[in-house]
Amino acid sequence: MNLTDIEKISTGFGNMADEYDSMQDTNIPVRKMRYKFYKTVESFIKPPANVLELNCGTGIDAFYFANAGYNVTATDISDKMLMNARSKSVLKNLSFEKLNLSDLNKAAGKYDLLISNLGGLNCLDDLSKLSRDVYKLLNSKGYFIASAMPRFCLWELVLIFKGEFRRALRRLERDGVIANVGGEKIFVRYYSPQNFYNYFKDNFNLKKTTALRVFAPPQPASHWYQMHTSITKFLDFIDDMIESFYLSAFFCDYYIIVLQKVE
Repeated sequence: MNLTDIEKISTGFGNMADEYDSMQDTNIPVRKMRYKFYKTVESFIKPPANVLELNCGTGIDAFYFANAGYNVTATDISDKMLMNARSKSVLKNLSFEKLNLSDLNKAAGKYDLLISNLGGLNCLDDLSKLSRDVYKLLNSKGYFIASAMPRFCLWELVLIFKGEFRRALRRLERDGVIANVGGEKIFVRYYSPQNFYNYFKDNFNLKKTTALRVFAPPQPASHWYQMHTSITKFLDFIDDMIESFYLSAFFCDYYIIVLQKVE
C-alpha cells in the first residue's frame, strides 16, 4: 500500500464518517452482522482482555467492547473517523489512535485480541505482512478475529438480471477491483476463508468461521429487507442454521474468521 493509496483510503472513508452511525441505527443487516461479531468475540475471550482494533471507524465496536469491560485501543487511518469517535464519550479503558494497516508494526504493546470488523482488511492486496505483524502483537495463545468479504456472494448474482454483469461478478476478479468509497477510487480484494487463512496458517490455528448474510439480504438491500419482513425473517432463520458450516462462508456477503496464535 503506497502513500497515494493511504491518502485515498483516508479521504474516502473520512467522507463517509458521518453516515456510519446513522447506518448502524437504520440498516438492520449491519446491526445483525455486528451482533454476531460481538457474540463470536465474547465466546472466545472474556474481559478484561487487552484488545487492539484495526479500522475502528467511528468507534461503534470499540465502545461496545469497552463498555463490556475490555481494555480497547482502537485505530483507524481516517482523521475524520477518529474525530467522530472521540467526540462520543470518554472511557478510561478506551483510547483512539491513528494507524494504517501498513504500519501495524509500529503499534506498541502486546494484546490478547486483535479485531477487524466489516471488511477493512479487504483494502489490502496482500495479507502476508499483516499476518507477521499480528503474530508479533499478540500474547501467547491470543486471538485474531476479523470479518471480511469473500470472493462470491449469492445476493450479488441478482444484479445479473438487472444487466449489471460487472458488479455481479466483481468479487471473482483475482487481482482485485477498484471501488468507489466516499468519492475516492480504492482498491478492494476479496478473500475466500481458505485464502485468508493461508496467510496465517504457519502461526495460527483456525478455530471457527461464521457466514454472514448467505440467503438473508446484505447491507445494500436494507430497504428490501424492511419491506419484506416475513420473507427476511425466514431467510435469517435459514442463515442462523447454516452459518457455522465452513462452506457457507464461501458464498456470503461477509464472514467472521477466528484464528488463535500458536507458539
